[in-house]
Amino acid sequence: MAEVYVEGLDKLLRKLDELGQHDAVQHGLETAAIRVETAAKEKCPVDDGLLRANITHRVMFNIAVIGANTEYAPYVELGTGLFAVNGDGKKDVPWVYQDAKGDWHTTSGQHPQPFLYPALTENTNKIADDVKAGILQYIKGLVK
Repeated sequence: MAEVYVEGLDKLLRKLDELGQHDAVQHGLETAAIRVETAAKEKCPVDDGLLRANITHRVMFNIAVIGANTEYAPYVELGTGLFAVNGDGKKDVPWVYQDAKGDWHTTSGQHPQPFLYPALTENTNKIADDVKAGILQYIKGLVK
C-alpha cells in the first residue's frame, strides 16, 4: 500500500481537535480521494467494465482509502506468474486454465497493468493541495 505524508498535518489535526473539528481535513481528504479514484478509473484497463466500476474510495478519520473491490484487482495491478511485480508470481509455468466459455488456455502469467499506484503518484502534490484547501475553507468559515 502506498502512503502520502503531509508534513505538519499531525500538528494541525491537534489544533483542529482543540477546536472540536475535523471536518476541514475530512473535506480535503474527500476531494483528494475523488481525484485519485477518478484518475484510477481513467487508467484502469477495461474488459467488461467490472473492475472500473468497483474502484471506490472512503474517508475515515484522517485516512483516505482508494481501491477496487474485485478478487482479481491485485492481479491486474501487479501482474501474475513470470510477469508479477517484484518477482512475486507463480514460478511453475506455464499453467493451464479453463475460461468461462469452457475453452482451455496456457499461460505464463499476465503483465501488470497498474492503475491505482500511478493514479496516486501522479496526484501526490495535488493531494496536499486538496487537504490544504479544505482546511483553509474551514478556517474562512470560522472567521465569518
